[in-house]
Amino acid sequence: MQHLQLNDFRNYRFIDNLKLSPSGKNIAVLGRKANCDNGYDVAIFVDKGCGFKPLTNLTGKVGHFLWACDDTILFSETREKSDKEKQEKGHELTCYYAININGGEAELAFKVDAIVTKLEQLECGKYLATTVFDNARPCLDGVDNPDELLKEYKETKGYQVIDELPYWFNGKGFTNKKRARLNILENGKLTPVTAPLTNVTGYKLSDCKKYVAYTGDLPPADMHSLESNIYVVDLETMQETAELNEPKLVRFFDFWNEKLLVSYAEPGQRIHEHGHFYVVENQKSTKLAEFDLSIGSPGGSDSKFGGGSTAQIVGDSLFFLALTGYRTDIFEMNLQTGDIKNTTNSGGDINYFDMANGRCVAGFMPPGRLMEIFEFKNVALEKLSAFNDEIHETIAYSAPEHFTFTDTEGVQVDGWVIKPVDFDASKKYPAILEIHGGPKAAYTESYFHEMQLFASRGYFVMFCNPRGGDGRGNEFADIRGKYGTIDYENLMQFVDECLVKYPAIDGDKLGVLGGSYGGFMTNWIVGHTNRFKAAVTMRSICNWMSMSFISDIGYFFSNDQLDVTDPWDEAEKLWNSSPLKYAKNVKTPTLVLHSDEDYRCWSPEAYQWYTALKLLGVDTRLVIFHGENHELSRSGKPDLREKRLEEIMNWMDKYLK
Repeated sequence: MQHLQLNDFRNYRFIDNLKLSPSGKNIAVLGRKANCDNGYDVAIFVDKGCGFKPLTNLTGKVGHFLWACDDTILFSETREKSDKEKQEKGHELTCYYAININGGEAELAFKVDAIVTKLEQLECGKYLATTVFDNARPCLDGVDNPDELLKEYKETKGYQVIDELPYWFNGKGFTNKKRARLNILENGKLTPVTAPLTNVTGYKLSDCKKYVAYTGDLPPADMHSLESNIYVVDLETMQETAELNEPKLVRFFDFWNEKLLVSYAEPGQRIHEHGHFYVVENQKSTKLAEFDLSIGSPGGSDSKFGGGSTAQIVGDSLFFLALTGYRTDIFEMNLQTGDIKNTTNSGGDINYFDMANGRCVAGFMPPGRLMEIFEFKNVALEKLSAFNDEIHETIAYSAPEHFTFTDTEGVQVDGWVIKPVDFDASKKYPAILEIHGGPKAAYTESYFHEMQLFASRGYFVMFCNPRGGDGRGNEFADIRGKYGTIDYENLMQFVDECLVKYPAIDGDKLGVLGGSYGGFMTNWIVGHTNRFKAAVTMRSICNWMSMSFISDIGYFFSNDQLDVTDPWDEAEKLWNSSPLKYAKNVKTPTLVLHSDEDYRCWSPEAYQWYTALKLLGVDTRLVIFHGENHELSRSGKPDLREKRLEEIMNWMDKYLK
């Protein structure tokens, strides 16, 4: 078996957007793979009962697709040179092609003068389309020379007008006056369902296709609220009604018969807390069930991106994903009784699924394996795809070894250790502590390229799910106002446990790294202990005061998580929880990695941390990735993902080997 190489992720096939055909007979997915142009090729693959085969060009750039009928798929892609040139001039254009899965070439179906992000069929030739609508962009309808008008518009882009909050969003850039809008699409023409300034954050289409329910911000709101009503629109009359008696923190909603099934948080609950299930009819909510886990919460991994459906109502049952501990399964709730049960007990990480005609297929990561498509037959799992089999057949893998420990407050915590590939018990090895983001996230036993790369280079890898994480209920996840306390204690106790259980770890050669919340914790750790000889902090937070006012989510996230009511009157509380306050204690050589279009944890967090450490004489290095955002490690440009890994490995090798 070969040792894993830094750039082997380029050979992985990332699969998502799983959809069964209407009869359930055929399956389609999107398959992504890194290309030599520093991007990803995206193709549709179809399984008609004899394995997945590519339906579209392997070097294509498919955007999204839907089943038009049992043997025809409609998909978006810009193929013609003239269409690409039109888009380059600033025209909004989405092109759709139809292809029969039994043979033949794709044929142009229609074009839409808009940026369409999702399409659902209402009836033959009629669709519900989600579009990006920019209220600041000039309308081109009836304009004789649209190219000239677009040229003039481009010339005004030397400045940005901002009068809303948030004004930008990670992965989307500046969002001022941009909205996600629902429309009816027929004969290539759009008829708006929602108002120009309404921003749709989620929607569901009824089974009869006559109604759509959505959540979002309605005008004249100029500040996004986490709370929303659920609005139902009659697609024939365009009459709209609010279904809740007041806005809620809505976690989930869908149509069930003539009613709505909704999960929302009670008044006074915080952003991390789970909601109960209610049946809503005529603005009256009747509690159906309580469930203290997140809905649709697969574990983390750097070897997947994209997703798919995580909840679906079939008859009188709701099927939905939930993370229990460190495994994600499909649960079933009986909508008549409210009873909930785990239907899969998969032993791994289900990321998305689809159901039709009694059939259930899912994107599943068994422990230590990359994503494949499986079918659930009762409890049994049948593997349907082989997108990444060659990787596992040729590259050495070191399996995570699970153990638990009990913290000082009597709470059980899950942890894992990955041994170096070719491990020799008579030798001593350096070790890396990896910390997940969130904090309401969780490690599972899913495949992690970065962790396996460390193992292939002769490192132990240690990782755990400290307090604040997902999969263990509200109480476990609640670290509001406690950042850097019980979570820090869990992590340090975990390292101590690892050193006892694995005497081959060299306790004098420990490294630590993490991203997002994991970056915050890395910064916090090196400001409170010198036990680590090297650190890598990525897309991190070092100053809660600045984070509160520049992050796309900071204006609500920071106050909630630091348990602050008023940042002006409680600035000291924010500062006391900021790693920057403790920078004078740092002795650990620290590599700082950040992306300049990361608007979740914006780059000034990295600049502050780097400058502080530099002024204090700490050996440090800052690497900024241009044009990337918070998702660099998961879906960034392949060349920059590779550079990121190279920087991490070189830094750890320098100080630990």
